[in-house]
Amino acid sequence: MEAPVAGSIILAGVLLKLGGYGLICITVKFNYLYKMGHIFFVLSLVGIVYIGYVCCRLNDLKALVAYSSVAHIGLVIRGIFRGTR
Repeated sequence: MEAPVAGSIILAGVLLKLGGYGLICITVKFNYLYKMGHIFFVLSLVGIVYIGYVCCRLNDLKALVAYSSVAHIGLVIRGIFRGTR
């Protein structure tokens, strides 16, 4: 038995919010991560583009929701390491 699509969407949204909050908490405690921020910034940009391409090729709605939430986590990472909170 599979989970409904709406449940997958809500779960992806909750995990995105908790993951972003966790990243903010970690970067506040470890300030040296900001010095390596440009590396995370570029890696998240590459990940967003790659996952976007993968999402264009998918036919399954649940997989599309899962992969697009990964791309949104990349946007959160870019925002955190850009310095905008």
